Amino acid sequence: MITIIDETVILRYLLNDEKRQSAEARRIIEQGDAYTYPEIIARVVVVLRDVYRVPRSLIGRTIVRLLDDVTVAEEEAVRLAARSFGTTLLDFTDCMVVARNTLHGYRVKSFDKPMMKKTID
Repeated sequence: MITIIDETVILRYLLNDEKRQSAEARRIIEQGDAYTYPEIIARVVVVLRDVYRVPRSLIGRTIVRLLDDVTVAEEEAVRLAARSFGTTLLDFTDCMVVARNTLHGYRVKSFDKPMMKKTID
């Protein structure tokens, strides 16, 4: 049975900072039926960056590794966005737009973000 997990579960899993909740998060994720959405990953990225002050490069690598354990909608785009987030100054949501553009050839229009028009190598 699939279990939808939110950012609180993912954060407890990644941070291992609250004994009971971290153990439960680990159990759910290690069962192999944890599922989440790109917007939840975006929340995780923001919390890690803004609250825990984790370096962008480490956040990018951590999210990519997380996706080996958690199923996420648009996994390929999320992986690409996580790698991009770790090496650029774009917000994660902007990285998702660029990743989708790269994967699907979508045209992107932005009045203030020239990078958004590019693709990721």
